[in-house]
Amino acid sequence: MAAALCFALAFFYPLNPLSKGAEDYASRVAAASAVTYVSLRTLNAFLSTAQEAEVGLSVGASASVQPLKTLEPIDDTIERIAGVVFAMMMVSGVLSVAMGPVGAIGFAMSGFGLLAMMLVTRMRVGRKLLLYGAFFALALPVSYWLSGALADVMTERTWTENQRIVSEIIDGVDAAQPETEDEGWLSGWFEQGDAIAKYSSMASRIASEADVLIQSYIELLAVLLFNLILLPMILIGGVFVLFRWVANDALA
Repeated sequence: MAAALCFALAFFYPLNPLSKGAEDYASRVAAASAVTYVSLRTLNAFLSTAQEAEVGLSVGASASVQPLKTLEPIDDTIERIAGVVFAMMMVSGVLSVAMGPVGAIGFAMSGFGLLAMMLVTRMRVGRKLLLYGAFFALALPVSYWLSGALADVMTERTWTENQRIVSEIIDGVDAAQPETEDEGWLSGWFEQGDAIAKYSSMASRIASEADVLIQSYIELLAVLLFNLILLPMILIGGVFVLFRWVANDALA
């Protein structure tokens, strides 16, 4: 009877509330990672354009502006952080899809373990299948489900505060994208100069607060790493040690 229940749970794994809870948590982390990644890439594009704008103004208007070459290391740092966030976004996306199938495999292993224990009394392989199947079916999704409840309490303040800091510093970056319209050469020249001046002003402001901006992005990245990897791994490690202890005691 128990083996049949395990096989039924494996077959109907999309209805498993534990797996759905773990998938929802991984999806939330993926969504947060995506928002942060878009923000980083938008800032990355802006900084690159600002450096090009400075060159264009210097050559086209023979004017001198505040050098923006100091933006290059900031731009490189933002790009590196964006790469890590993108990797985390992919991992959390995979987890949001894989939790259900992994749970199904765990229930199937438990079912086969129960059958083996019924056919051969105190069969070691059957007990191992049951215990490790239960780990994949229950412990893994429960760890991520608990992580979802704990992470919001433990990291929400840090996440909200650093999101606010980033939003204040990069405010207006989206609206600073240049417009290309077919107008007269004279008006177009003046509009280009205004756009370049705007880019230079915003870029200088970002450069002056680069240390705060990068620190905030690093703290956001740390929150994502803690929520997606560190906290679940701590819980999974604790549960795994418990399962190993139970398995060793049962097989002794």
